[in-house]
Amino acid sequence: MMLGNRVTVFSGTGFIGREVVNALSKAGYEITVCARRPQRYRDFALYAKTKVVELASYDDAEALNRVLQGADIVVNLTADRLNGTEMVALNDLVHVNQKIKAAMEHAGVKRVISLSQIGASLNQESNDYLRQLGEVDALMHGTASAQVTILRTSLLIGEKDDTTQRFVNQLQRMDLLMVANADTVVQPIWVRDFARALVSTIRNESTFGEKIEVAGEERLTLKELGELVAELMQKEAVVFPMCTLNARIMAFLGPFAPIASVSSSQLLMLKADMISDADFSSQFGFVPGSLEWVMSNYAAPHHIRERYNFFRKEAKRNPDELV
Repeated sequence: MMLGNRVTVFSGTGFIGREVVNALSKAGYEITVCARRPQRYRDFALYAKTKVVELASYDDAEALNRVLQGADIVVNLTADRLNGTEMVALNDLVHVNQKIKAAMEHAGVKRVISLSQIGASLNQESNDYLRQLGEVDALMHGTASAQVTILRTSLLIGEKDDTTQRFVNQLQRMDLLMVANADTVVQPIWVRDFARALVSTIRNESTFGEKIEVAGEERLTLKELGELVAELMQKEAVVFPMCTLNARIMAFLGPFAPIASVSSSQLLMLKADMISDADFSSQFGFVPGSLEWVMSNYAAPHHIRERYNFFRKEAKRNPDELV
């Protein structure tokens, strides 16, 4: 398949998008990132061959056609719930993706990579969020004249994420960590490893037409994840489940909440287990960062980070991965 080098990224300015754009840039792609308010993202000029253009509304067919003009590849991250003011409202998610699909078909896009979540399915009757994601997956998968890959992830973690970073913030306040959806089981994966994996699939024909589950190598409950964060921070903390009612109140209060460990996106995304039997290393050809090493970047005290650096040097790991 002859595939060019021009990529249009939708919802690429958030927690996930920044890492994806960085990985695309390092791989030499020419990138167009769409945003309602491009002036807020001037720092994206630091990424080589990257520009941020205005897309005020997905209902503007002319604007959609313009941002897709000449694009060979689309990276669709509209499912990202950590995209701040650029986030697509959940009630609009299916509608927006219908517009994107029509525009991609009109533009003759050849390759589509679309973000989703483990568990997404049209048959999810008890979980409206996962059902809507399943509908989006079906829309993207049916894009005419394009080779489509759906990447269904487990919990994506990293500095400034919406879960482990919140645990860190809470434990910096007090040695008490209340965890919403505490029994939900996840296989966390570093967002940077996810971005690298995404880029590796673009020209990998074995991924064409596939729905691929992307998960880390360690399986644990959210409560256990919180305990691991506390351990890395060297905190003698009490970690226990937060009841649903309290969690909703804390999420509603947002930055004014006395407990910083919960958010509305957590309550939405982490209701169901996010686990997979897929082996990340076999799928993408590299070993993902361990939970302890990834979280040590932003959770562990300085002397602990130095110790991780020592072990990684001894193991002759990539020096770019040093903390």
